[in-house]
Amino acid sequence: MASGFVRWKSHVDKLLRFNHMTMTLSAEPFRISEAGPQTGRQHEDHHFAHRSACATLTLQYAFDSTQSFPEPFLSDAPQFSTAFEPSLSHLPTVLFLHGSSPGGFDVARWVAGGLAHAHKLRNPLMPSRFGTYSVYNVQERLRQPQSRSREHPGASAPPRFAVPMPPLGMLSISRPGYLESTPLHTPTFLAQAATVAQLVERLRLSSVHIIAHREAAPVALEMAGLVGFRRRVRSISLVDPQLARPALARRLADRMGMLGPEWARTRAAYNALARTADDAVFLQAVAEICGPASVGEIKDDPALAQLYEGIGVFFSNWAARKPGVLADSLMWARLDRRAWRLVSAPLQCITTSTRDDAPADSDALRREEAARAALVSTRSTPEFARLYGSGRLLFPLERLCGMCLDFVDRHHEP
Repeated sequence: MASGFVRWKSHVDKLLRFNHMTMTLSAEPFRISEAGPQTGRQHEDHHFAHRSACATLTLQYAFDSTQSFPEPFLSDAPQFSTAFEPSLSHLPTVLFLHGSSPGGFDVARWVAGGLAHAHKLRNPLMPSRFGTYSVYNVQERLRQPQSRSREHPGASAPPRFAVPMPPLGMLSISRPGYLESTPLHTPTFLAQAATVAQLVERLRLSSVHIIAHREAAPVALEMAGLVGFRRRVRSISLVDPQLARPALARRLADRMGMLGPEWARTRAAYNALARTADDAVFLQAVAEICGPASVGEIKDDPALAQLYEGIGVFFSNWAARKPGVLADSLMWARLDRRAWRLVSAPLQCITTSTRDDAPADSDALRREEAARAALVSTRSTPEFARLYGSGRLLFPLERLCGMCLDFVDRHHEP
């Protein structure tokens, strides 16, 4: 038993070591006035391109396309080509910002794997390790022209055939403080947004669609409000967004959750998740973490089953994730929503529910109302959706990726 745990721990360490790149960035990309935070027009006029060379930090990331996304999403073999592929920079890119629990580029890469799989299902004759997708698997999405006929203003022009989605870039990062990403000297949502925006600029990505989970939602909104960067943000999908400072009881519970040795957390993940997808203990653990709907996804699709089999890595290497969790808890004291008034990108807010198809979920309704109140100051008209059958930490991957991909597809054109 002990030898099995040691082998699994060594395997997990390889997964976290062999599937990413790093980039050195400026740690203070904004000029902050010594008089304090900028207000009014001053806040709107500072540009993210103004950098300071007094300090640097490292950001961990992985970048692939939906056409060549690896299976499985993490490999235990060394990646000998660690340079960024410039040909990917012209693709519309999906950036996933992970939350705190769990957090790291591996979580983002898991979601990227789900998006890549959903993208293949929507495009005919895409090769896969699990077979070739048939045209009968493609969902019919007829595009209606926006303009009506001048001769017959009361009728729309005839619909065209369904158009396959273009390839997408998948950018997965570890936010500052998680795994191999350096913590910020002064953790704020604005500083994190500026750091990620630097990475996007250095990669020469012309546009990004942001998907943000829980505590990362304010970072996404700050990025969409950065003057000099906000026009690159094509859409934002917020999943269970935390947009206000948590209550005292929640903050105390989060602090208590940071206690305990790393080996105990890793051993618990090994006992429950280092198993095959048809194991009853594994399915029970996945149902608790990702929701009961995820069990059906595992049984219906072998590609999704392979993705779910890799979630045990999210609960390892706690010591390398703890600085990021601590930084996230400190940033709430400096939350400033004024930049959200500049957000004009299309917004989608997805609230998860642990119940399955239960419309009367008071907790989900409360969180949705809180999100509505927080987003009222933006220039966008947010769309709100409910995702049923989720877990206490994550969500059914196929369902979420389908909702996000639909939203990206509607807004991928410049």
